[in-house]
Amino acid sequence: MMSELNTYLEGTPFTGIIGRTTNESVPAWPVPADAPEGSPNILVIVLDDTGYAQLGCYGGLGGRIRTPNMDRLADEGIRYINFHTTALCSPTRAALLTGRNHHTVGVATIMEAATGYPGYNARIPRETAMLPAVLVERGFNTMALGKWHLTPDEHESASGPYDRWPLGQGFERFYGFLPGETSQWEPDLWEDNHKIDPPGRPEDGYHLNEDLVDHAIDWINAQKVSTPNKPFFMYFCTGAMHSPHHAPKEYIEEYKGAFDAGWDIVREETLARQKELGVVPENTELPAPNPGVKAWASLGDGDKRLFARQMEVFAAYLTHTDHHVGRLIDFLEEAGVLDDTLVILVSDNGASGEGGANGLSSEMSLFNLSPESIEDMLAKVDDWGSPSTHPHYATGWAMAGNTPNRWYKQLVHEGGTRDPFVIRWPARIKDAGSTRTQFHHVVDVTPTILEILGLNMPDSVRGYAQRPLEGESMAYSFADAEAPTPKKIQYFEMLSHRAIWAGGWKAVTTHWSTLFKAAFGITDHEVHDGDFDADVWELYNIDEDFSEVHDLASENPAKLTELRDLWWAEAGKHQVLPLDDNLLGKMAGDKPRVVEDRDTYTYFWPVKLVRSASPQVKNVSHVINADIKIPEGGAEGVIVSDGGLDGGYVLCIKDRLLCYVSNYLNREHYVATSDKPVPSGEVSVRMEFEKTVDFAGNVTLYINGDKVGGAEVKRTNPLAYAVAEGLEIGSDSTSPVWPEYTPPFNFTGTIKKVELRLKGGAAYDAEGFTRMAQFKQ
Repeated sequence: MMSELNTYLEGTPFTGIIGRTTNESVPAWPVPADAPEGSPNILVIVLDDTGYAQLGCYGGLGGRIRTPNMDRLADEGIRYINFHTTALCSPTRAALLTGRNHHTVGVATIMEAATGYPGYNARIPRETAMLPAVLVERGFNTMALGKWHLTPDEHESASGPYDRWPLGQGFERFYGFLPGETSQWEPDLWEDNHKIDPPGRPEDGYHLNEDLVDHAIDWINAQKVSTPNKPFFMYFCTGAMHSPHHAPKEYIEEYKGAFDAGWDIVREETLARQKELGVVPENTELPAPNPGVKAWASLGDGDKRLFARQMEVFAAYLTHTDHHVGRLIDFLEEAGVLDDTLVILVSDNGASGEGGANGLSSEMSLFNLSPESIEDMLAKVDDWGSPSTHPHYATGWAMAGNTPNRWYKQLVHEGGTRDPFVIRWPARIKDAGSTRTQFHHVVDVTPTILEILGLNMPDSVRGYAQRPLEGESMAYSFADAEAPTPKKIQYFEMLSHRAIWAGGWKAVTTHWSTLFKAAFGITDHEVHDGDFDADVWELYNIDEDFSEVHDLASENPAKLTELRDLWWAEAGKHQVLPLDDNLLGKMAGDKPRVVEDRDTYTYFWPVKLVRSASPQVKNVSHVINADIKIPEGGAEGVIVSDGGLDGGYVLCIKDRLLCYVSNYLNREHYVATSDKPVPSGEVSVRMEFEKTVDFAGNVTLYINGDKVGGAEVKRTNPLAYAVAEGLEIGSDSTSPVWPEYTPPFNFTGTIKKVELRLKGGAAYDAEGFTRMAQFKQ
């Protein structure tokens, strides 16, 4: 018997003939799907927390900030001046990659704030496949670099599951970081499906910007050498311009004095520059300053010095980022593939006001309810942006960075949602350097790419029937600057702030919660936690009032009612409900966590955990026992550590002595040291922390059962050690808990077992987790 058509187990058709023997048979290889003929490479560059006015091609804060390489993309492509995002990073990235609205795919907010409702559970459904999962089946290589922030927080540990990591969503390679932020000098890094140590140290000149571009160039080069005609899809997401604002000193010095005029004057000059560039209408007005922002003229000399330095560092960070983006663009040009590459440049939301009214030299100080004073920060002003800081600027600079738009990231006024968007593709764009005014939204990016490639979203991806795309292609606008937008409606909701756009009109409301006021340093406004009916809606004709200056709610109540009703209809359609402004409740509620509550944790060397998988020892008496082996001549290095520069603890051997260090916000290091060396051979060491009052206690050290030292710990971080750094056995890989050693300070003996035992059970710091989550977006 012979068959002219058999089917492989995986469902691909076999087109040969199978007989009893090979003499009676004809072989046929499975034919992989090729990319559509003429498909360009696709490079999507996503900046973080970059406001509308911060790139040079969108005003550059009055021409002060230099971004020549991103400006080149605009000069050789087109700029959209009415492009919008969701106002927050994870939701924007989810909408960009899926082509559906962020609530539709379960990413209403950041992954850490998930709740058990379909629009909020942080689990992107299989029925809303990401673009790379489609393209990889159509002959593309798919690569992701930099920030991800689309994996549920409790899935980031080594136990997974991995299906919502980049490689589980259609990418073939990943190099970057899973959470919402990381140090640019000492980053938490993952490669593909495993956590890795940073490949360099800041003292040797390492910076994440350079590292990401090095990997991008290496990957593209390797791919083109092997298969020069095979297209790639690269999703390149910088850590910049999210805090911490980290830049090399030489870049910072180039901006010395550039912002001494202050944010009020810079804002005015920026609007004038934007009108010259044509990225705002000529009739655009500057709104009143945002609530909570101090008038520059009212500040003292010390405040002005501090705030000017904050912006100098941010500008340096952006110029440094631009330099390395330029390296990637230059490589594509040298390789002869730039003009065959569709390049998209976008920011995920508006400039961030999360530094509060005065900014921060360390976010951990705010997370731990001990914010720094102006005097504290002035003492660090010369080190601002260095590895010894984790800084953010004041809200006044975020306001200027969003010129002429109101408010910031997290809010759904234009300052949170209107963002830079640039496309370079000479094959279809013939009026290089021009602008487009059509209203569009990040949900439109995937439909645009699919149309360019001549593809539809498949009915099924990986066996899952697909929900329809919810965006509209922008490809029509490449050749026609005057064509009307096909979009009819776009709703917005972020952290209970709500808006809707329809036909050029926009209704918007700010939800004044206690947490919202605290986040942005606002003191003079009534709050109405949980009362959404008390929200005051505003009405703007965006086509005529670009910067939301003229509220028409009282003049046109019928239009406001129409739009408000439309918002509720869209909310029901897209899984926006139920509304919930209790962020603390979201974090502390009944939800999955990596670490099961237990009294004893046992580890075998080596171990590197993320923060969410690490045991919580803050404000709890606890004991660490370690069985180690010391070679003749001694050993040194970390036995166990948790945290980093801004807080944590480490048990280590240094100069042959057993040491325990508790780091409080990098302000105090409480050190207990043994009064005799650790002997060679099989050794048992123990640290006992006995809580005396909240967030304080006494430490006692033991070697082979003998008491050898101790110290009083007068203060520990009450809520959080670090954004991502977690417990490690045998190393301290990123920033050091104790500045007396250089990471990773690997243990040079042998660690057989470490046991951490809590007296009284685990402590889940929901409040600290909430504060961190709100800022690491």
